[in-house]
Amino acid sequence: MSSMGLLQHRSAAEMRAEEEAEAQRIAEEEQRRRELVESSLGAHIRRCWESAKMARQSVDNRMLDCLRRRKGEYSPEKLQAIRKEGGAEIYMMLTATKCRAAAAWIRDIMMPANERPWGLEPTPVAEVPDAYLAPLASQIRQQAVEMQQQGQQVDMAALAEQAREQLRQAAEDAAREATERHEELISDQLAEGYWDEAFEAFIDDFVTYPAAFIRAPIFRRVPELQWLEGWRPVKGETIRPEFERVSPFDMYPSPDATSIDDGAFIIERARFTRSQLNQLIGVPSYSEDAIRQVLHQYGQGGLRDWLWSDGERAELEGRGHEWLTPGETIDGLIYSGGAQGVTLLQWGISPDEIEDPLAEYEVEAILIGQHVIRVRINRDPLERRPYHKSSFQPVPGSFWGQGIPELMADVQDVCNATARGLVNNLAISSGPQVEVYEDRLQPQEDPTDIYPWKIWRTKASIETGNNPALRFFQPQSNASELLAVYEQFEYRADESTNIPRYMYGSDEAGGAGQTASGLSMLMESANKGIKDAIRHIDRGVLRRVIEALWLHNMQFSDDNSIKGDASVVARGSSAMLIREQTNQLRQQFLQLTANDYDMGILGHDGRRKLLESIAEKLDLPGLIPSEEEMQKNLAQQRQDQQAQLQMEQAKAEAEAAEKQARAREANADAAQTEAETQQSQQMAPLEAQHLLAEIAKLITETRGRNDGGTGLEGAGQAGRVPGGEASGGTAQGGARGMPRQPGKVPRTR
Repeated sequence: MSSMGLLQHRSAAEMRAEEEAEAQRIAEEEQRRRELVESSLGAHIRRCWESAKMARQSVDNRMLDCLRRRKGEYSPEKLQAIRKEGGAEIYMMLTATKCRAAAAWIRDIMMPANERPWGLEPTPVAEVPDAYLAPLASQIRQQAVEMQQQGQQVDMAALAEQAREQLRQAAEDAAREATERHEELISDQLAEGYWDEAFEAFIDDFVTYPAAFIRAPIFRRVPELQWLEGWRPVKGETIRPEFERVSPFDMYPSPDATSIDDGAFIIERARFTRSQLNQLIGVPSYSEDAIRQVLHQYGQGGLRDWLWSDGERAELEGRGHEWLTPGETIDGLIYSGGAQGVTLLQWGISPDEIEDPLAEYEVEAILIGQHVIRVRINRDPLERRPYHKSSFQPVPGSFWGQGIPELMADVQDVCNATARGLVNNLAISSGPQVEVYEDRLQPQEDPTDIYPWKIWRTKASIETGNNPALRFFQPQSNASELLAVYEQFEYRADESTNIPRYMYGSDEAGGAGQTASGLSMLMESANKGIKDAIRHIDRGVLRRVIEALWLHNMQFSDDNSIKGDASVVARGSSAMLIREQTNQLRQQFLQLTANDYDMGILGHDGRRKLLESIAEKLDLPGLIPSEEEMQKNLAQQRQDQQAQLQMEQAKAEAEAAEKQARAREANADAAQTEAETQQSQQMAPLEAQHLLAEIAKLITETRGRNDGGTGLEGAGQAGRVPGGEASGGTAQGGARGMPRQPGKVPRTR
């Protein structure tokens, strides 16, 4: 029928059967591909691990020796030799002191309280494309027309360049704001991903072993507290980046590797718990079926792949009981390495993920037992592996560097030998040695039983003659020479590690260290050595971790406000080391600029930024207002000043009006006084004439009475003037002072 061009007819049951058959075929193909991946890729990972273990045997011995020196223990061979000779087994903890001092020093620099030892800087906008200037063309033309109407000369090229510069400045401002927001996001990711805990453990490895490692970022599904309506808490889940310190004992680089990314592969031996494996279910690129098979096969009894160094390592790390208990952890291998596209296709990787069979791809895989629970192509644009390494003293051309215990190994050995000799010498010279002639002692005498006032029973001997039965002699003490040797080599430890004793509180800083300025110079010189070590952390760990987080956020974050081209700046070895000196200089600068002239240059915003930087160092967040708050405060202050000025002006006007009123009143009083004075002057002659007329009349009346009266009484009465004494009393000189006699009255003319 089909040859005749007629349509085929199939029932629903046949179509369902075909769909089920197709689904079964796809499932079988997927199962076959998974088995191929587990068999081929798993075998490849095992072969790589075996070769890496063989190449790392010498490094295992070095790391165990470093750990023993940090713990203050001898190797089994050395301890056996010491016990064979006898004497003290003392171990001077000089290496542990240097390691602790270096770790504390680095933590103080790299983990400040209110600062970040890293930052993001926007890349400079060198040129603005013409496409961005097109929307401004109409504005430029309108501005040109307005300038022509005003009679100004128009330069279109200058206007275009001005617009270009404005766009460039706006782009730089936007990029700076984006980097600041991105810094806050990365800081939050570091805090939530346990960065501080991982970095502290990394620093201990950094000062102890030939290399220290951090794995970051690790994306895990973790529980999260969420809130529903009515503030009801509920448990949710989220995928977030986390950070882990990886022990150097668990890192296996390829034999040809000199860094993390240049070797053929790098393998981490990891331990998983059932809880951690369950958290990986549902995370992209993890196989749920493989994880469930691992949990079913090893979930109860665990899986341990013991190595020859695990026993001593567990003893030194305080886990000596671990080999006695089976445990429930599951060992796995995390593989990161390169492979050609053809090889990936042979391993069973989906052809959709392989664009070019001849290209080189970076692959990440996790092998547990015979199951590959994860395999994916590393999508990092630069194909960087998620491991970061640094050494206290790198060795060029080598993957492993040198730690502090190795740098001062000879000094530690000499100090230990000197200390053992010193203790043995002190012990043997602490009391006299006794020589005993047993032939002269009575049988019941015990030469080892010596006490004061003991009586020794002796006997004559033909062989010894009259020699005493006991002879005492004092061994020589060499404590001074041994102490001098020990002190000299202890000083050599400072030179070997660039960690002088005065940096961690020792008062033995002779010479220039006896003065404050000299000690500051010595400390600055010592900073150069630690700067070099911190620079290795900046380049090998800090910058790579921040770049990985920045790249992840740029690729997968939905917040476009943080997007922008930026570069990571590691500040650990530069600005952080001079933090205290910078703070002092800032305070001095703050005092020097506290004048009106400098304030006119800095302005309020510059002064605010200076105060804000100092407040951050003093752990006083929120003390200094933001720029917007400052502008509001300044506006309020200006309003208050204007209101106060208006009040002062009103007060001054009121005082001026009051003064004017007082002046007018004073002028009126003065005019009245002047008028009265003029009137008085006009009336004065008349009053004077009237007074003289009254006086003349009174004199005339007085004389008339004197002429018409008789006797002394009349004369005495006539001699009185109303309101005064007799006129003769003032005319006769001295008459007023003469005493009067009874019955006599002074005569008047």
